[in-house]
Amino acid sequence: MTGVWGTRLGRAAVVFGLMMALVAPAVAQAPKDAPQKDAPQKDAPQKGQDTLTPPPVVDPKKVETTPVTPGAPAASTFAPDELTLSPVPVLTLSGSSSWEDAYDKLVEAVRKADTELKRLGLTRAGQVFVMYTTSDDRGFDYEVQVPFSGTTTQKPAEPMKLGGSFAGKVLRFVHTGSFGDMDNTYEQIANYLDEKNVEQNDLYIERYRTDLLTASPEALEIEILVPLP
Repeated sequence: MTGVWGTRLGRAAVVFGLMMALVAPAVAQAPKDAPQKDAPQKDAPQKGQDTLTPPPVVDPKKVETTPVTPGAPAASTFAPDELTLSPVPVLTLSGSSSWEDAYDKLVEAVRKADTELKRLGLTRAGQVFVMYTTSDDRGFDYEVQVPFSGTTTQKPAEPMKLGGSFAGKVLRFVHTGSFGDMDNTYEQIANYLDEKNVEQNDLYIERYRTDLLTASPEALEIEILVPLP
């Protein structure tokens, strides 16, 4: 058994040696380095061709901003002008209202005064005044004053009366927009008066540039008059 295995191993060794002899020259002829693809080369700038220049680096500057309160009226609205009111003949209707019913009450008062002027044979002339005489958290007392022209010998129905409007110096502010937003306007006016140390007796007069009987409560233009001492 030993002789047979030795003979087969010897033959295998001879065959393996011949195979290696045949392969070795082929391996020797193979190039050492495989051909590589040419690496992409950057195009050199051609003569006369513009080159790109990176933008200059700018140091950021700190920007100062002024915060704006949402819904606050523009500052120009609260730069009032001072004027002197002259008295005009008015039909006055006094009343009181809660803040929730304020707009409806004022419209109703103007409508009643307008109807009474027609009964008296007088003509409505000029913009309506609303004077706030007293107020608290629950509501306010007011006088609606409707200017008129003409004469009459009749007396107006109670509680209305004929008289004259406020006369004297006032600061005039302007509110444009919704009746419901007037709280913001009055708050700004109060802040302005405090800042300027303006003394006044908590009497406010509104003069309606838009007609309360026909205008939308969302689109009003109102002068807010603050009487001065």
